[in-house]
Order: sequence, then C-alpha cells, then structure tokens
Amino acid sequence: MRELRHFLSFLTRPKSVKISIISGTVIIVGALVDAVFFLNLLNMFTKDKALGAAMLLRLGYESTLIFMGYIILLFGFLNSAFLMLRNHKFNALSKKLQIQVIILISFIIAFLVARAFVVLLDVPINPAYQLWIKGYRVHHFFFGIGVLVIGGWLGHIQYGRLITKISAGLYGIGVGLVVDEFGLLLTFGDYWAAQSYIFFVIISLFFLIMLLSEAYKLFNTSSPSFSDLGNNERYH
Repeated sequence: MRELRHFLSFLTRPKSVKISIISGTVIIVGALVDAVFFLNLLNMFTKDKALGAAMLLRLGYESTLIFMGYIILLFGFLNSAFLMLRNHKFNALSKKLQIQVIILISFIIAFLVARAFVVLLDVPINPAYQLWIKGYRVHHFFFGIGVLVIGGWLGHIQYGRLITKISAGLYGIGVGLVVDEFGLLLTFGDYWAAQSYIFFVIISLFFLIMLLSEAYKLFNTSSPSFSDLGNNERYH
C-alpha cells in the first residue's frame, strides 16, 4: 500500500494533472447533483460553449457534463504519463508504457476526429461526404476494421520498435473508428445513439487502467527515490 500511495502521489504531483483531476471531478459531481444548474453556471464562464457542446454531442445535459468531465480526467492522466516518459529515471524501461500511451492517444484522437467530422459536416445527411460503392454505403467502421487488420498483422512481425509503435497506433485508430459507430451498429442505424459514448468510456477506461498498471510496474521496477522524484524539475 505504501508503494501505491507513493505512486499516486508521484502521478498527481504536477499542477496540470491536479487541475485536470479536480476540474473533471467537479464537473462530474455537478452533473450528478444538478446538471441544468451546473451547465448554466459553466455557460457563464464559457460563453455558452458548454451548452453548444451538448447540442453537438446530441446528448442530455447530465450525460454531456459527465462525458466532458471524463475527457478532462483522461487527458490529465495522459499528461502525467507523458511527463513520466520524459523523466530520465524511467526512459530505459519505458518501452511498454510508450506502447500503452500510443494506443490510448490514437484511440481518443480517432474517435474524436471521426465524431467531429460527422458533426461539423453533417455527413449522415450530406451525400457529398458519403462513400458509396455499387449501391452500398461504406461507413467508417469498415475503415476501422481494415486498420485493425493491418495493425494486428504488423504487431505479429518482428521488425523493430518503429513497426511496433506503428502497429500500436493503427490498433488504437482502428478501435476508435469502430467505437465511433458502435451505437449505429447496435441500434441498426442511429449514429447518435448514446451507446457510442458509453462504449468509448468503457474502452478508454480499460486502456487507461492498462496504462496506469504499466506505469505502476515501471515506477516500482525503476525503484527511484521518491523524494528525488518529487524534486525532479523535469517532471514539473
């Protein structure tokens, strides 16, 4: 337990991480207590951008706030992992952690970019941005499956660290593209179904747990002085 406390203290030491954790937690708690009041409160500071986010995501107020808070928490922990990778005390043994970071980041980016593309260009109702082949609409989850196939194949050939990283990136992108249309697949046609967001949270949470687990192993394996880590300027 002492090692776990030291690890958590080290992980949350940077101010940017603390701000992300606090703000993300506050938004989630605010959504659970009174979503409408808290959203109106946020609009006072964001010039109605919080309300605009709810409209773009096509979610209810509570779900929008919870999703926003979760994204903030997610990026907070990712920031901490980045800072850990930059720390010279962990560089030599950080290969697996690098792969976990690449997978999670590529997954998040693929999901958010795909969703933004559909939201901003109204792809489901705009034929100009739809791909049709012989009367069949090609959704981007097909591209996701293709990328997963390529990434999985690359992951099984041994051609060095670069190929491994590319494979990890393709894997994350492929999963992100499939998850973006998970609601559409589950409901047989409703792209805006909340299941896509729920599945995004589940998958990203799994990737995050794997990332933190690897970071914890790296922290203990490296066996650095906790006091030295706390004073490391590069980590701040």
